Amino acid sequence: MMNFSHETFLKQLAQTTPSPFLLDIARAEGLYLYSPDGKKYIDLISGVAVSNIGHRHPRVVQAIKEQVDRHLHVMVYGEFVQSTPNQLAELLTSLLPGSLNCCYFTNSGTEANEGALKLAKRYTGRSEIISFRGSYHGSTHGSLSVSGNETKKKHF
Repeated sequence: MMNFSHETFLKQLAQTTPSPFLLDIARAEGLYLYSPDGKKYIDLISGVAVSNIGHRHPRVVQAIKEQVDRHLHVMVYGEFVQSTPNQLAELLTSLLPGSLNCCYFTNSGTEANEGALKLAKRYTGRSEIISFRGSYHGSTHGSLSVSGNETKKKHF
């Protein structure tokens, strides 16, 4: 495995804060992150897609392997019929009130917030959105527009 320096990381990857942690991570398992030399850290940030069950959960790894054998990614957003999203939509809508009978799957929180903003505007016919002071909803323009976190949006 190639080991990239902190200098490369700081020069060539966009930073999300002025003081990144700079931990070298070689692998992750359960709730732990491991450095190349085996030092173990509890992952209190919980990376995207592992926050509720930990890193490399065996059932998730198996599901990913099975999916990769079919196809890795095709168009989402209601263009192509695929069994897995159909099954999930059936399950979710069976648990919700009858008026909530449709799903819009996204790949990130900010993208989900973008969909929610569009839906709210479409449903109400209004163009203004209320948000909380100090809130953070993501880094896209729409999500930043309702963010109460001035530090995150001041440059945009």
